[in-house]
Amino acid sequence: MRPTHDSLPVLNRLLAIEYRSLPMYLMDARPWRHTGDQREVQALCDIITNQKSYVQRLSDLILSRAGALRFGEFPMEYTALHDLALDYLLGQLVQHQFGVVAEVEQLAERLGNDRPARELALELLGSEKAHLETLQELASHASSWMA
Repeated sequence: MRPTHDSLPVLNRLLAIEYRSLPMYLMDARPWRHTGDQREVQALCDIITNQKSYVQRLSDLILSRAGALRFGEFPMEYTALHDLALDYLLGQLVQHQFGVVAEVEQLAERLGNDRPARELALELLGSEKAHLETLQELASHASSWMA
């Protein structure tokens, strides 16, 4: 089936989710780190690299359909997270990621019969679920360390 332009708003929402994610925001906000936070920093860098890859793939698909890219804006509540420690932010990242997974899942369903877009969205969903698992593991480790 030939994709329709009805998918463009959904694809752009997926693009905004990835491009304006909390990890992407923290890349520039540079949270405070403890000396032993290398594992957490590396995991965050890996998530950001992965999200940038999906931003590129979603952008390519949107542009191939003569759509305009809509990157959105960072949520204002992110500004309250400046100057906080990375180990504290892991809990915030987990909560954010639960929302991302739920929204990507809903958006993938909305893509219906648009097979290329739906397949990309489902791949993205799997990736975001893996990010959630990683963040939960790191947050669990950080909370046991702090206890």
